[in-house]
Amino acid sequence: ASENREAAERRAALRVQTILALHLPNCRIELGQNLLYKIEVAPSGEVSHRHGDSPTRGQYAFQTDILISKRCGSLKQMVPLVVIELKATSFSSHDVVLYSVKAAKHKAIYPYLRYGFVVVGLESLGRRFVIHNEEFDFAMAVPDAAAIETALVPLVRRQLKCAQRLVSLTSSGRIQLRRYEETIDIEA
Repeated sequence: ASENREAAERRAALRVQTILALHLPNCRIELGQNLLYKIEVAPSGEVSHRHGDSPTRGQYAFQTDILISKRCGSLKQMVPLVVIELKATSFSSHDVVLYSVKAAKHKAIYPYLRYGFVVVGLESLGRRFVIHNEEFDFAMAVPDAAAIETALVPLVRRQLKCAQRLVSLTSSGRIQLRRYEETIDIEA
């Protein structure tokens, strides 16, 4: 049963990746990429992860299901902007709790990162998601392949725009905000 679930999630991730890549040509859409969740500074002042080192699972990095990166402004390197943790056909409360903690750890290192939870092949997320979510910026039940294009792609575009705004804010020397707002948009 576990192998079937993993295979279904892999197929769903490949389908989502293909459709997102088609609609987001200026972005890199990758499966199974690692992102840092911790950086340590030794008493000597040496940092556990230096610029240019690739994050490695088990070395202060967690693997993501789908990572969307893009060059932002004058930055030369690709910047991780959106992560999607993906499930196929169902999810448990444990999944939400676990991935929510993972999101918090990644966002501590990448404060501009937008983190989502997507279940492919499900009609709705339900109350269980709302009760156990603490760190996801977005979530969606995607009942079929058509909904990936009609619903998920626009949602990811909005999240990319939010992440890019946060990158430009955190990249500037002085931040002066007139208004900051996070909105909750629930479609029932």
